[in-house]
Amino acid sequence: MERGPLQDLAFRYSPAIILVTLLTILSLIDSRIIAFSNLLIVIVQATPIAVLALGAFLVLVTAGIDLSAGAVVTLCAVVTGVVLLEDASLPLALLAGFTVAIAFGAINGVLVGYIGVPPFVATLATMIIAQGFTLIAATRGVLLVSNDWLREFGLGTIVGIPILVAATAVVAVALNTAMRSTRLGLYTYAIGSNAESAVLAGLKLRKQLFVTYVFAAAFYFLAAVFIVSRIPVITPNVGGTGILLDGIAAAVIGGTSIYGGKGSVPGVIVGALIVSLLTNALRVLGVDPSSIQLYKGLIIAAALILDSLLNQAYKRSEHHE
Repeated sequence: MERGPLQDLAFRYSPAIILVTLLTILSLIDSRIIAFSNLLIVIVQATPIAVLALGAFLVLVTAGIDLSAGAVVTLCAVVTGVVLLEDASLPLALLAGFTVAIAFGAINGVLVGYIGVPPFVATLATMIIAQGFTLIAATRGVLLVSNDWLREFGLGTIVGIPILVAATAVVAVALNTAMRSTRLGLYTYAIGSNAESAVLAGLKLRKQLFVTYVFAAAFYFLAAVFIVSRIPVITPNVGGTGILLDGIAAAVIGGTSIYGGKGSVPGVIVGALIVSLLTNALRVLGVDPSSIQLYKGLIIAAALILDSLLNQAYKRSEHHE
């Protein structure tokens, strides 16, 4: 059976369809959820998830996964906070956090790209290492970071638009352009679609995987900055597994295939909005905070099942065409 135009549209715009459907259902359950003030909170809270998800998206497109993302976000936040509390300038603190992120991205890139360690195993190891460094760096306990620029970045607005939202839009547009119009995007998709064919065509697989993991790590650093700018209280628990789950869920729900080769930046952004909306709705509806992670886990499982079914449907339709 051939794939029709309506089916193609459903595949392409499924994240947006899910978001609209979810908004409709939630509005019938509790009108407070779709109030403008609450939706603005949903959008702002989606920004760090979206930025991290963009990094996760890059790795997923290559048919890999980065389990260290959440731990690297936490370590970057802690390192940035510690340097700031040592009376260093904000640029120096940001540089320290950025250096940490790039270092872990490079380690992942070497392990996966040059040594050939499976992404799951390699990033699980670096996740544990990042968690260990976080505990060492956070020996001062809870860090109270006060910086006017960070506060303005996290809470300020530009022509009525939250700065975090505007910054996320700029980052998303830049990455979308890169994925559509540069070798970075072409090569990244090529690896996930068919690595062997890409190599035969002249692509330097090891180098490209290394670049991808390093580039993804830059987004983890940005996610850490977004979090610190809104939450000046930094602990070893900021980010971590929670934002890792949110980021991967956002990418997958947004249409990024865990099998590689498929996904888009707009889809990831919509996926982040869906995850943020669900989290917010559960809180508005009075769900026990300890149960929210359970529901997120179920959502991720459902997204993975849907991704698998869609992938099988595509293969069947392509086979019959």
